[in-house]
Amino acid sequence: MTTSNQMATALLTEHLRYTPLTLLDDIINTVNELVFRAVNAVEEGLNNATPEVLGFQPNDPNALPEARRNAIQDAKQTEVDNGIVQLESLLNATVDKDFDKFEIYTLRNILSVGHHEEELAPWVQLEHYKNLDISRTEDAPSPEQVQLQRRKLHETSKLNTMLKAEEARNTAVLKQLQALLGSGSTKDDSSSAPFGFLATTSGSNSQALNQNTQYLLGQLPALRRHLAQLKTSLQTLPNTRHREQDEDSAVAKRRQYIDSQSRRALERKGIEPEDAESIAAGTGGKIGREEVEGMEAVVQALGGAEAIRRRNDEMEE
Repeated sequence: MTTSNQMATALLTEHLRYTPLTLLDDIINTVNELVFRAVNAVEEGLNNATPEVLGFQPNDPNALPEARRNAIQDAKQTEVDNGIVQLESLLNATVDKDFDKFEIYTLRNILSVGHHEEELAPWVQLEHYKNLDISRTEDAPSPEQVQLQRRKLHETSKLNTMLKAEEARNTAVLKQLQALLGSGSTKDDSSSAPFGFLATTSGSNSQALNQNTQYLLGQLPALRRHLAQLKTSLQTLPNTRHREQDEDSAVAKRRQYIDSQSRRALERKGIEPEDAESIAAGTGGKIGREEVEGMEAVVQALGGAEAIRRRNDEMEE
């Protein structure tokens, strides 16, 4: 009897694609979820109601108003909690009792092969078993082969799902490209397409554009290699820019030093730098003795500054 019941259960599972108990469990779980929601709704309604609406009166009318309200609220809450527990227990017991009967009736009269399962089950043939010769057992696949075929089917289903997702992404990309080209749009909308000129190119221009595009695409790998080589070479080159800046700064410092020393020498001899510049440019008046002595002092001062500069250059070298 047990073997016949197992055969009937396997037959129904293969036909319905789920076990009979799975359907019954889903039904009972759904009913229990509805009972739980109903009990919560009743509890929420009772908690939101005032004690006077539910018929609660103060036990001690002479007590203070606040004490009476607290006593009424406690009595109401205790009564509501006890009532909710009893209601939930009653509903659960009723659901269990009635749906046990429903389960037994369903398994015996609805989800069954017949009253004589041990006689009918071996003779039932499903749709996908038609025209299948199972008399030659030597050609039957082994359980390992069946499991391998199931794995292949599972992987094929996964691949099919991935390909459909890839197709959807490619379709979205094509729509974006068509929007950029302005293809399929009206004349007014085509002017807003940034690459609309590619769609309007025809004849020899189109062929030349295709050739140029193919040539540019072919040159891209070589361009990438050259860029990589340039980056490597730039990292190995000496930093000549900073060196030139350092040399310029050194020359500027030396020039400023000579100018400052010359000005100090002229000031010690009582000659203003502006007068010395006018004398050197030939814009002054007659040259007197004092002016000649001043020019000699300037020459001596410049000679001393030049000597100082040469000494500094030797020290730097």
